[in-house]
Amino acid sequence: MSHPARWLIFTLICIPSAAFADPPVALEVTAGDSSGSLRFALRNVSGAPVEVLADRRLLSFAATAPVALPGVRRRRAAPMFRCVHDQRPTLNEFSARVTLQPGRRYSEEIDVADLCGLRVPSVGGQPLEFHYGFAPPRRGPGSHGRSIVTDERAEVFPEVTALASPTLLGGDIGSAAPAIVPVPALLSLSARGSSASAANGLRVSVTLRNPSIQPVWTLLRPTQFSFVVTTPAGRDVACEALVRQPAPLRDLFVRLPAHGQRTFALLPSMHCPLQTFQTAGLYRARARFESRANGETFGMQRVFTGIVESVSVTLRVSRGQVVPLRPRFE
Repeated sequence: MSHPARWLIFTLICIPSAAFADPPVALEVTAGDSSGSLRFALRNVSGAPVEVLADRRLLSFAATAPVALPGVRRRRAAPMFRCVHDQRPTLNEFSARVTLQPGRRYSEEIDVADLCGLRVPSVGGQPLEFHYGFAPPRRGPGSHGRSIVTDERAEVFPEVTALASPTLLGGDIGSAAPAIVPVPALLSLSARGSSASAANGLRVSVTLRNPSIQPVWTLLRPTQFSFVVTTPAGRDVACEALVRQPAPLRDLFVRLPAHGQRTFALLPSMHCPLQTFQTAGLYRARARFESRANGETFGMQRVFTGIVESVSVTLRVSRGQVVPLRPRFE
């Protein structure tokens, strides 16, 4: 084979097989209105209307791992942390769509903890690289089923990208409301949230503690716990379907020694109204414990009565209705 023929074959191999035209929309990412959230926007940069997907699960980003401390030997380069929603669609068939006029844009918020599956990364000083859409094919022209632009254009646009400052992730992810503590504080309550694909898989671990060096008595049954759940849309829901104060029988009182504790695993779906967790996203839950029995009949000293409340914890439902979070047309 002649040398020119070899160079021709080599050149054809090196030409990228999937080349795409400039997309008619641009991606912009800024800090969200609420703590721990981002706001992404799709702006029409073309001269004609464009129909584009509006699905926050298509957003992802990559961040450089934190720089090693001085004097610490690093054997290999820092890996890139890629944050992708675990229910990211593989096709555009079931995602919502919006039509943007020239120069107009559509935006909505997404919780970083939801996007990252509750594993929010620590990032270094390098810019964050955001992607919106589908991974471009390594070879071939691409598929209209994996295009973020869904009108009658012949071109395929798998994704758009943008760079943003790492300070976008500097907010307090899952900020908690202050706890309601009885006075005197004979007991304290803490909770730990969870993530599940559906409501019936959610668990909340609640721990009732005696923070003092003196023992404390309390009436203690699982039916004395309740929740206040804040939905992704910001609506508060009282979850007290199972709340019932038990009869103050002697056998139902529990003695918590100095710094002692008792832990229960509760199912929020059993406490809350039926449709509370039907939307995919992040929920904030505050656990409450109430006891009204003072134990005087049994001669008990230092008996807890009243209400104690935990700080907010995060519950995540990865599947369900995908409702836009605080959408805007501008």
